[in-house]
Amino acid sequence: MTGSIVLRRSLLMVSALRPEDFHAAVAAGPDMVCADLEDGTAVGRKAEARDAVFDLFREKRSTDQTAQRLLRINSPRAAEGMRDLLAIVDAQAPPDGVILPKVSGPDEVALVAGILRPDHPAVDIIALIEDPTGLRQVDAIAAAAPELKCLFFGSADYSAAIGSDMSWDALLYARSHIVNAAKEAGIDAMDGAWFDPHDDEGFREELRRVVAMGFTGKVSYEAQHVPHIHTALAPSPEAVEQARRVVATAEADTIGIARLDGRMVNESIVRSARRVLATAEHAATAETG
Repeated sequence: MTGSIVLRRSLLMVSALRPEDFHAAVAAGPDMVCADLEDGTAVGRKAEARDAVFDLFREKRSTDQTAQRLLRINSPRAAEGMRDLLAIVDAQAPPDGVILPKVSGPDEVALVAGILRPDHPAVDIIALIEDPTGLRQVDAIAAAAPELKCLFFGSADYSAAIGSDMSWDALLYARSHIVNAAKEAGIDAMDGAWFDPHDDEGFREELRRVVAMGFTGKVSYEAQHVPHIHTALAPSPEAVEQARRVVATAEADTIGIARLDGRMVNESIVRSARRVLATAEHAATAETG
């Protein structure tokens, strides 16, 4: 019933130079784990990290460790980023997805998609929005290529770029714009990391707010955040029941003008309903597993 929905609720970031951290992150049960060739790798060790990181994507995945394995590359506007991309093209076992940092416009997404598509068409793309230029172009970025599956708000770099603190009010405009662009394009929206591992109350409050805004996931550097993220994004029983009704109505429709409770059931509504059911299914599996 849930189709081929891919959940992107939780993403743990680790350095590409620390495979042991990558393995620990996968074991923590997030939807995604990302080896970081950009900010998580020292400038003088990029080539070393690039040579070693693909071992992480060649490893056999057990049934209880199904996290998508991602790679954050350096900006494709720089030589290191192009080296990262060419390494992916040449890889026999590429990552499941690529995170593009500091995306400033749709051309960057289209370029990366065009490079990867011939050899690895199944590699997803996630675009990091980290500065005012990217935010101004975010609507076009969100629709730049079918391989783009998610917008990711780089809150720390964005706040540094505009000279603000990381308070809720200071970043509300950027978050709202990113969520709206993602929803219009029919893709996911992932909020940036919470950087104080000792402030659980602050993390949970920010998590509650971004979920209420419409974000479908949150990034973290802390494995202990994963269960909280999944709990916050778990749909209520009422939402699950409504989603079942929406999907059943759509599947029973034979003429393309399905209505439920007097309202049109269009493709975006059905897609959202399927996501609710997939999320509920994963939550139920976690509770019984």
